[in-house]
Amino acid sequence: MTPEQHAAQRAADIDRATGSLTVADSVGLALRDHRRRLGLSQRAYAAMRGWSASYIARLETGSGRYALDDLVEALEGTGFYLALVQRGEGASAAAEIVEPASWPETELVARVRDGSRRFPAHHETRAVTNPPNWWWHREFFHGVGPEPRWYAPRPTESPWPGTGDDVA
Repeated sequence: MTPEQHAAQRAADIDRATGSLTVADSVGLALRDHRRRLGLSQRAYAAMRGWSASYIARLETGSGRYALDDLVEALEGTGFYLALVQRGEGASAAAEIVEPASWPETELVARVRDGSRRFPAHHETRAVTNPPNWWWHREFFHGVGPEPRWYAPRPTESPWPGTGDDVA
């Protein structure tokens, strides 16, 4: 092979390898990078992190199945972190990291009044500027509940065509 063919083959190998990286593979590469920057063996790195050497080996090789919390914990203190990325449109468009501030306010903080859950996804959630009439009559004057901060009116029509009352 000529040097140009070797370079082309290596570029193709790199493209194939990067295209098939999983999240677990990427976390493994990050851990291996961190361990090598510290100049530690897997055994010493595992002792430093309070894990078994076999757990470090499995993480570094991307073998096994891990919960997202395990991967996030593995990256703590390494200088790496997981990020949600949105692909760009078109073949040449670059992917962009989704910053937390890019999500709508209603998705970040709007919760039902007891704070236990989000509003249903098919309802448009809005901030309450003035409490609705039902709250004044049912709750305020009776001291029942706190003033609502978010409101999700029920849709009057089905958001999906072909469902609801128009179906025979």
